[in-house]
Amino acid sequence: MKKVIIAIDYNPDSEKVAKTGFTIAKALQASVLLVHVIAEASYYAMSYSPIMGFEGFISENSLLLGEEIKKEANNFLKSTAKFLGDETIQTAVLEGKTTEAILEYAKKENADLMVIGSHSHSGLYKLFISATATSFLKHCTIPLLIIPTNEA
Repeated sequence: MKKVIIAIDYNPDSEKVAKTGFTIAKALQASVLLVHVIAEASYYAMSYSPIMGFEGFISENSLLLGEEIKKEANNFLKSTAKFLGDETIQTAVLEGKTTEAILEYAKKENADLMVIGSHSHSGLYKLFISATATSFLKHCTIPLLIIPTNEA
C-alpha cells in the first residue's frame, strides 16, 4: 500500500477518522491524501423565503462565497495535517457529490486504501436518506476502512 486517502468533514468525529487513518497509513509506510468535499457553492448561497424572521443567506456574491468556502476548506485540511504532525500530507478540496468526488479522486491518484467515517443516524433519516458510507460500500473498488463514530 502506497497511498491512503482519508476523507473528513466538519463533524468533530472527523478527528477520530483522521487519527486512525493516519496511524494506519504510517504503519503501512504509505503517503496520506487528506480530502474534504464541499457541495456546490450555490447551496451555501441560496436565497430562502423569509420564515420565522429568517431572511436567508446573502446570495449576491455567490462566486466570492464559493471561493471563501474553498479557502476555508483548504485551511481546515492544512490545519488537520499540522495537527497530525506530518508536513508531507497532501490535501485536496473536492467539489460535488461526496461519494462520486472522492471515488473519482481515488482513481485519479491510484489510491490503495480509503478511510472514511460513518456517522450514526437514527429513525427517519436512515429510512429516507442513503448514508454516504453505504454508497461507498456499493461503489468503492479499493479496500475501504469505515471508522465508526458515536454521533447520535
